[in-house]
Formats: sequence, structure tokens, C-alpha cells
Amino acid sequence: MKNVQAKTYFEIHYESEISDRSWYRIKRALRESGLEITRENLQLIADLKRRTVYTKLSLKQLIYCHYSALQIANKRVLVKGDVVYRELQKLSSNKAHRTTIIRWFQSVPKKEGKYFDKNRDYKAEELVPVFAAACLYVQKKLSQKLPLSK
Repeated sequence: MKNVQAKTYFEIHYESEISDRSWYRIKRALRESGLEITRENLQLIADLKRRTVYTKLSLKQLIYCHYSALQIANKRVLVKGDVVYRELQKLSSNKAHRTTIIRWFQSVPKKEGKYFDKNRDYKAEELVPVFAAACLYVQKKLSQKLPLSK
């Protein structure tokens, strides 16, 4: 895929134009994350950037969180809600409040009027955005704890 075509494809999925400087940063983040410039990856990056527009995390951190979530979610086919909840607590080192964890489930389709139910069986692919949100939470907390220089 040529550079101009790739940028245009990204802008269509991002639903906004970007500067050449931003485009080169995106390409560098893809390369540094070990990803090629393909339609699927560009669509993924556009979606990540659109969903996390107010996050102060770098694109590289967003990509890392997404792929970490994929690895976690792919370990099982069906998972009980209470097991997922405990895993999310472990992932956040018991720092995330119960309300925060339940909010991460808003990307999961509702069942019986609820996003989260401890007795529900969740499909692994439903949990990818949930674990990605948890990973983003952890990354954000880590970046806030960086020591200030003297």
C-alpha cells in the first residue's frame, strides 16, 4: 500500500484529516510496535485513537494495551463474570474501584439490562475492550507515578 493511499485510508476510518507530521508519528508507532502498514492495522489504529482521544497515553502504549488485552482474552473461550472481575482486580493491583471495573464493561452488549453480571458467561472476544480499558487504566496510573526530576 502506497503512503498516500494508506494515509487516506486511515483518515477515512479516523473520520478526520491529519497532518503529515501526525501521519509520520503513526507510521513510526506502528513500526516500533512491530506492525506493518496494512488496512487492518490502520483501521485498528484509527479506532484506538478515536476511542481514546482524551487519553494522554502514547499511541505505542495504546497498541500495547490492545494486544495485551487480546492475549488475555484469547486464553479462554467462555469466562464467568466473577472470574473476569477478579482478573481485572489483579490486573489493576486492586487499585480500581468496583464502579470503575463495571464501567469497563460498557463496551459489552447488554444482557437482561446489564453490562456486567457475575453469573454471566462472557465470550473471549467480548472481553477484549474490557481488558484493553483495564490496561489503559494501569498504564495511566503508572505514567502518573513517574518521579519528578529535581
